Amino acid sequence: MRLRSLCGLVFALLLVQPTLAKDSGMKINPELLRHKWSARWVAYPDGPAHDYGVFHFRKRFKLHRVPPRFWVHVSADNRYRLFVNGKSVCWGPARGDLHNWRFETVDLAPYLRRGENVVAAVVWNFGDLGPWAQMTARTGFVLQGDGEEERVLDTRAGNGWKVLRDDAYSPIPVRRSEVPFFSVVGPGDSVVGAKYPWGWETPNFDDGGWSDVVEVAPASPRGVRIPGAPWWLVPRQIPPMEEGEQR
Repeated sequence: MRLRSLCGLVFALLLVQPTLAKDSGMKINPELLRHKWSARWVAYPDGPAHDYGVFHFRKRFKLHRVPPRFWVHVSADNRYRLFVNGKSVCWGPARGDLHNWRFETVDLAPYLRRGENVVAAVVWNFGDLGPWAQMTARTGFVLQGDGEEERVLDTRAGNGWKVLRDDAYSPIPVRRSEVPFFSVVGPGDSVVGAKYPWGWETPNFDDGGWSDVVEVAPASPRGVRIPGAPWWLVPRQIPPMEEGEQR
């Protein structure tokens, strides 16, 4: 009876897994696949570069009109979720390795508005507690505009990007005394709600106390050897998973 109940639960969980979205057909600016990017990998000043940490990035910018398209390319080490004006847009990157580090291409136009806008991202690094499948060089975030208009959002020092280290988070590592078998998953997260910067991804949030980002590495596509660039960026090859409310 217990076995039947467990099988039924597993089957139910499989049914609610999101399906893959269809290919958007976006054509990446070919210059970004042949030359060094104008954006840079950025991070929180004074690290930590390799330890567990959660970081929030924000940039304000103004538009006189909402363009028909506004493509950007985004990635992070280890993982990220991107927001525009408080709405979740995408997350990633798709799994890869340092010589095949994936970036996502997304059109921000449907989320933009005339006047002031905010693009924000949460980036987290599992540190030494990361899952075995997670490759890493150091904590970092990169966002590159596809064309001239979009490059107002390029991540680099002095371009308006700010960052906050979120001390509300702490890891919940797997305790070997409780899980005596080999484990390849990462830690859980403990979050103290009183410390969390609620609304950090929204336009009305006051980021006056945040730090300016620092550049930690140039950004370059695979095959373009640039000293100090540990990640070779390549386009995501599979569609992102769909996300939606599920009863």
